[in-house]
Amino acid sequence: MGEGTIYPLMRRMQSDRLVKTYLVESASGPPRKYYKLTAAGLAALEAQRAEWNHFESAVRKIVGDSA
Repeated sequence: MGEGTIYPLMRRMQSDRLVKTYLVESASGPPRKYYKLTAAGLAALEAQRAEWNHFESAVRKIVGDSA
């Protein structure tokens, strides 16, 4: 993935209040922007994990892998 993919997604997550941002001064260049999950972001992550686990389980049943 390139910057053209990641940063629009991060801006969308910020506008959806799933992440918050903060700047940290850098000794070599401009301040760095960091992202941190909010409580809503953590809830969304857990929901997506549950959805993924359900999907993975269904696929394993189809391909016959019970591991």
